[in-house]
Amino acid sequence: MDGALLAALFLLALVLRLVPLLFSPLPYNVDGFALTKIASDFGATGHWSLNASDPNSADLKLPAFSLLWHAVVGLGGLNPLTDIQWVLPVVTSTIVLPVYLIGVLLTGRRSVGAAAGLFLAVFGSFLFLTSVVMKESLALVFVPAIVLLFHGRADPRKRILAVVLLLLLGLLHHVTLLVTTGMLGTLILLAHARDLSLGRLSPRRLALDVASGLGPFGVGMAYYEAVGLGTIPQALDDFVLFLALVVLLGVLLVRAWRPAIARRGRRPAVTSGRVLLVPALVVAGVLVNARTDVFAGTLETQVALLELLPALLFLAALAVVGYVVVRRTANRASDLVLALAVAPIAFALFGFLRGLDSFSFRIEYRSFDFLDYAFALLAGIGTVAIAARLRAHRGARVVLAAAFFAALLATTPMAWSTQAVFGVNNVTTPAEFQALSVLASLGATRVATDQRMAAVGAWWFGLEGDRSLPYALQDGGVVPRADYALILERWTAVGAQEFPGANVPVSAASLQAFLAANRVVYVTGGPGDRIFVVQLTGLPIT
Repeated sequence: MDGALLAALFLLALVLRLVPLLFSPLPYNVDGFALTKIASDFGATGHWSLNASDPNSADLKLPAFSLLWHAVVGLGGLNPLTDIQWVLPVVTSTIVLPVYLIGVLLTGRRSVGAAAGLFLAVFGSFLFLTSVVMKESLALVFVPAIVLLFHGRADPRKRILAVVLLLLLGLLHHVTLLVTTGMLGTLILLAHARDLSLGRLSPRRLALDVASGLGPFGVGMAYYEAVGLGTIPQALDDFVLFLALVVLLGVLLVRAWRPAIARRGRRPAVTSGRVLLVPALVVAGVLVNARTDVFAGTLETQVALLELLPALLFLAALAVVGYVVVRRTANRASDLVLALAVAPIAFALFGFLRGLDSFSFRIEYRSFDFLDYAFALLAGIGTVAIAARLRAHRGARVVLAAAFFAALLATTPMAWSTQAVFGVNNVTTPAEFQALSVLASLGATRVATDQRMAAVGAWWFGLEGDRSLPYALQDGGVVPRADYALILERWTAVGAQEFPGANVPVSAASLQAFLAANRVVYVTGGPGDRIFVVQLTGLPIT
């Protein structure tokens, strides 16, 4: 029974994660070009080395993904660039297994594990994260497995395996290591606070837990400092704030995370106002950001994302019900839910409190990546709890199950329509890639284009990119020091991408004037979606 259920969940997750292949066989985001290029270079040179002048130097400092992909390519005779988009989903779809096991461990019900697994298989934001080619995509598979293993650390084998996976995680993705360490810290805090209240706190066991749960992060930090990983020093000044938030939230939850006992003559409280605060703040933030960019220089909330709010609120309501159920039965197993929730929430608060700049914006949206585990478990528990109350009404239970699945499906535009929902295009077409190849063959030294194409050109072809072209098209100026330009005609419809800022609008008149003032050397694509490779003459647009 379990095997068939898990196989069905895995196949559903895999099919949904292969949808981006309908758009392009190339990596479904620009990060994938850097990672696959490194793996390709490993195959060509046979060694790994840090080179500060390499456009992919930041990813070279976290080599686990590319080294693993290089090994798979060698064993399977695969193409490092075009095969990654179907191989990685096979791996990331396995995420349903640890989440299913956590759901069963929490409640003893297969239905809860199945609902939580279904959530992560279909839910839009998590579907996107585990469909794209990023270091974090693979790292997300490790997180619930590490938390589950550490929860069972009474078995030395599970503790050792958790430590090994944590050390590997440090070479895979630094932010995931940070948040996962916060999750393990929450488990340690909850377990030993309970032991202290019962008068059986063991300093030796506490020291062992701290060493095995938090020690790998210290090893990771030492490595990051040694290789000069750029984003870590930027956040280190505020790192104490993150730790303080984890401890503060943990302490507050230790005090609040007690079974809600129904007093004689009174019905148990339906919910606590504190748990409603989280979805309320998220919705408020989304709505405020629709009117003005909360984080300076970043995108505002898109209309297409606001259209998903009804489905998201329905799922959030199920999660609130799940919270109530888990709180009434608080025990060591339910510590898993808190562990999976506290660190991402602390990370989100950290992003707000350190300052509303573009770096905090990146922290903020990363924090929600990790909250999906707790969201899935609580929504699954809530759905099964409501279904149990409707035991005598089979039709209502069918409607509930259908509504749960429909709400999940309604969120899939977050994965497949990122241009509309988030204002960011993640698809690189073969025609765009060919245009960059033409530029490389022409010996281009500096290419003016938008942020997305500049990133692909730099990370795969080693082309120096200049992102100022969209602004030059707006102002009628020239691009200094660039010898070629890559222009997409679709910019006149959706704007030129300048993530994390808003797209830069480009008029058809200014684009045509630019083409007339310079020399077009290559054109591909149909009307409205043409791609131009242009040799710049240095003349202003007239």
